[in-house]
Amino acid sequence: MRRGLADAPGEGTTVTRSIITSAAAAVVLVALVLFLGPIPVLIGILGITGVIVVLRFPLAGIYALIVLLPFNALVSQVAPGVVGTAYGVIKDAVIGLLLIAALVNRRFNRAPTSIAVLVGLLALLPLVSGTFTPSLEQALYGWRNDYEPLLLLVLVPAFVEVRHVRRMLMTIIATAQISAALAVATWTQGVQWLLDIGRLPVPAGQRFPTSLFSSGSLTPRAFSPYVAPNELAAAMLISIAVVWCAPGLRTSRRLLLTLLPAAAVLLTESRSGLFGAAILGAVLLARALRKSSQILSVGFLLVAGVATVAAATLYIGGALEEETDTSFGGHAASLQEGLAQLLVHPLGMGLGVVGPRSLQFETNYHVESYWLLIALEAGPLILAIFLILLGVLASRAARSRSIVGFLPAAALSGTLVSQIVLPTLQESPVSFLLWISIGLATVVQVQEKADPAFTLGEHSPTFEPRRRKALSAQKKPQSV
Repeated sequence: MRRGLADAPGEGTTVTRSIITSAAAAVVLVALVLFLGPIPVLIGILGITGVIVVLRFPLAGIYALIVLLPFNALVSQVAPGVVGTAYGVIKDAVIGLLLIAALVNRRFNRAPTSIAVLVGLLALLPLVSGTFTPSLEQALYGWRNDYEPLLLLVLVPAFVEVRHVRRMLMTIIATAQISAALAVATWTQGVQWLLDIGRLPVPAGQRFPTSLFSSGSLTPRAFSPYVAPNELAAAMLISIAVVWCAPGLRTSRRLLLTLLPAAAVLLTESRSGLFGAAILGAVLLARALRKSSQILSVGFLLVAGVATVAAATLYIGGALEEETDTSFGGHAASLQEGLAQLLVHPLGMGLGVVGPRSLQFETNYHVESYWLLIALEAGPLILAIFLILLGVLASRAARSRSIVGFLPAAALSGTLVSQIVLPTLQESPVSFLLWISIGLATVVQVQEKADPAFTLGEHSPTFEPRRRKALSAQKKPQSV
């Protein structure tokens, strides 16, 4: 009883301090709202909360990228100003926080060494070409668009465990269904949708969005929630690859989940998207027939290879260009001129100087190829390292025993034509989706190498059934 009475004054002091602290915080919050306005203060509070959550739970940051990024362009269009800018900065903040968390927790060694080294080279070496850029702002902006997304190939395996992979792949699929449904719904509105989001009428001094229309057509191509039709097509093809490489889904469900993204690809009227869909289908069929018929499997791979080369050749040669092609600059002319410029600038033009994102700066050069974009921006050596990285990712996927481990080959094959003839990967919603998906597959590949008994079935809802079956088979005594 005496101890309780003795503690009472201390408890009263604690309560008083809490009340004073809360009152002071409320006064400061009200002052900030009156001085800055409610929206900036709300964004600040959400930002601080997000920093704490991502540092404490890095997986939440990866989920945030999966869910929020597809709608980045749409939010920027319908909510310009502080809200749109803050929404666009989320991805950079998450990447930075994941880097800090990985350094503090020493988790960089979880990614395969070959991938980590190549990503490190691609993240650091292009900074040299930044010395050719007129301003530091433009150089940092270029690095952010072209090389920052590649860090996800290291950051995703740093934090994701095998048990998380299926849930994250399902999240990608669910988000893709929403994006595809939005694409179809907005396409049905025609030109009115362009008026609603402010793409029309065109403000003074800006170019007419010709990429949103096909030649001779008054009906816009499907593009929302992405910035343009080709970007939507590339993202939908990556999502379809995820649908067919995710575990725990029956074939009937995979077909149903393919319908909306496939419809979105068709409505984009993207030639690179249609080529990509054909190549993706051939690669998936080749993988499915790998065990039953080696001849057919190799045949489908040859079809995919021939289609890729043919598409790139037709684009570069101008055979796919129409006489009244309204695409900005024309794909063929841009590609041919870019190849010529590569000889003039063997060390690169400078970070942030090349690609559609550079058009907001005074010094800019537009090219219709992500591969040429990298080479012109930072030099052919950087392009060579990037192509080696793609080869490593595809090779690891081809050797994987599981359908999830094969995902990099599927996703890369679907976007290969787009990478060669379009700068779609300079759009972060597309590149982030690609590298996150491949990063998730890398987690499974690492587990396969560490545990020979680990296999992931195409239709098993979890990872355990096949693994237990393999282990039980190993324990059985072999007959002589």
